[in-house]
Amino acid sequence: MVSTVLLSMMALGILQSLIFSYQVGAKARATDHARFFVKSFADQFLTQPTQDSQGNLLPMFSVTSSTGYGLSWTITNPDGTQTTVNGGASPDLAAPYISIPLGDVPGSNGTNAQITRTVWYLNPPVFAPAVATSTPGVPTLTQPVQSAGYILRADFTVTFTTVGKSPPPITVSVLRSVP
Repeated sequence: MVSTVLLSMMALGILQSLIFSYQVGAKARATDHARFFVKSFADQFLTQPTQDSQGNLLPMFSVTSSTGYGLSWTITNPDGTQTTVNGGASPDLAAPYISIPLGDVPGSNGTNAQITRTVWYLNPPVFAPAVATSTPGVPTLTQPVQSAGYILRADFTVTFTTVGKSPPPITVSVLRSVP
């Protein structure tokens, strides 16, 4: 009887270790998927044209507070069809985030990653102190006057839940010049 109790305790310890390692693996997979999504948006911000054929600034590059406006994502479903999700048709109708399924990540229980983006103008360094109206190098919502264009800073942030817990948000910041 003593050996049965000892064997049961050892089996429970091994089972608890297996469950813990499964949860750690699920959290790592969910974090990798979420990081992939946020880096994909940052890559799009760096590589896509900033203007349409009429010279209008595309929504992803519009200066705004934290919102999903301008973000869109095409998902290929298991049956081969594609679904596009987006963060709103206009700044007024914009959702606070774009929701993207984490996929079949174990432990995610069908939850979605929520991605937001914040875009600012980046002030150029000002060499004449009398001209400076704001701190150089600090993001602002006011477009600086530049004949050669200006620099945008975008922060893409993803939040998600896995294994019943919310890890810290992942933020990717990128800088891009816009003519």
